Amino acid sequence: MLVVSAEIWPGGDESRAWLVGEIIASNESALSPVSSYAVSISQALAPAIGIEGWERELTVQDHHRRDGVWALVAAIVEQALNPRSSDDCPTDQEGSVNGDG
Repeated sequence: MLVVSAEIWPGGDESRAWLVGEIIASNESALSPVSSYAVSISQALAPAIGIEGWERELTVQDHHRRDGVWALVAAIVEQALNPRSSDDCPTDQEGSVNGDG
């Protein structure tokens, strides 16, 4: 399982850190060289700076593991922000479908 957490550290102060996003990706292909991943990705709500919160579930298929972790993260983010099918349709934190999916 891959977990990627994004935090903001106001003024560089780790003690004031807050989570702004997270990816949890689970390999569904028994660690084969070309794998598929079940993914949960979220962005935290931050109304003070106008950021909407959202959560999405998606599948990344046919990822070549030799391409490395950042290629996988890029594929996850690309698919989350630009869904290609109703199976990967964005949802808001309440779970309703957004109009862009």
